Amino acid sequence: MAINRLPALFPALACATLIAVLAPVGQCLAQNSAAADRANPGLPWPDATEVREHMKEVFRAELAATQAASQAKPKTAKQWQDAVFYMGVSAAWQAAGDEDYHDALEQWGKGVNWSLGPRPRHADDMACGQVYLDLYAREGAPERIAAIRARVDAFLASPKPGRADWSWCDSFFMAPPVFVKLSAATGDAHYRAAMHPLLLDAMAALWDEPKHLFYRDSRYSGTQVFWARGNGWVLAGLARVLDGLPAGDPARARYEELFKGLAASIAKLQGEDGAWRADLLNPQKFPQPESSSTALFAYGLAWGVNHGLLARTDYAPAVLKAWAALKRAQLPNGQLGSVQPQGDHPVATKPTATAPYGAGAFLLLGSELLPPVHN
Repeated sequence: MAINRLPALFPALACATLIAVLAPVGQCLAQNSAAADRANPGLPWPDATEVREHMKEVFRAELAATQAASQAKPKTAKQWQDAVFYMGVSAAWQAAGDEDYHDALEQWGKGVNWSLGPRPRHADDMACGQVYLDLYAREGAPERIAAIRARVDAFLASPKPGRADWSWCDSFFMAPPVFVKLSAATGDAHYRAAMHPLLLDAMAALWDEPKHLFYRDSRYSGTQVFWARGNGWVLAGLARVLDGLPAGDPARARYEELFKGLAASIAKLQGEDGAWRADLLNPQKFPQPESSSTALFAYGLAWGVNHGLLARTDYAPAVLKAWAALKRAQLPNGQLGSVQPQGDHPVATKPTATAPYGAGAFLLLGSELLPPVHN
């Protein structure tokens, strides 16, 4: 059965089929047990001092650019582009324990009054909530999560199939982690339980079984166009969902198999220079290195290694090559360059192109390369 033909109202069948088609791919690069991998920690991550320095360079430069843009156009402060940047800042704060990161989060949250984008069901307009929930989990203050909790409550009160609301693969990164974090923050498992059939139904609609990759949206179904950043959103989104799921969550095994299968496909498509190209199956069409997908992929792979889902010997080389490529992409002012502009399909990327979401992805990766502090 082709997975993208699964009925939208049968999420349990979608879950089972996802596992069936993905398990062989995930298992082929996951033969080494997590215990054996930890016992032989070869290929260590880069020196922590180096990682912190590059993270701080990117953070300072992008924070200045983002704040300037928000002052010129205040509504951009609550859009997904800035939200992804502050997700990276939040991860950096937790991993590095640097209060400069915390201060930036607090200033941003208070500046937008812990509010969200205007579209009530749109995944992009829930993305800010991930950062608010991170702060709430560590410091409390109910006002930080009042808006996102009300938004999710209203969303679930009028249910639709997952593929109706989350019809593009970027949405798998923007919204589902909110549900997981909200369950953790409130102690109410209903949020994550309600998310599972929605996310798996949405994923089933965009999954290409032969290629083991995701289409960006239904316009590309059946084509050979697989957008790098789109698949980066999926791999990183799965890592963020898994990161917050309890060990005994009944859907955890399903997400783990999906994560491992996608990781195996992505690792094979990395360029020799450590970067991925915008068009995954046709890299020569846009041969320029693309930083946002490279950072998202490397973040997902590093998270998988750190959490025992991916064998270090198989995946750490890809992470290390990606880190080196991203350092080369930094501009003289510290910003991360070679970031494809906002869009929904592969295009050429200029070395000088920057964006807050590229910097956010870089900070997410850097945070996985550091030993945790707050944890």
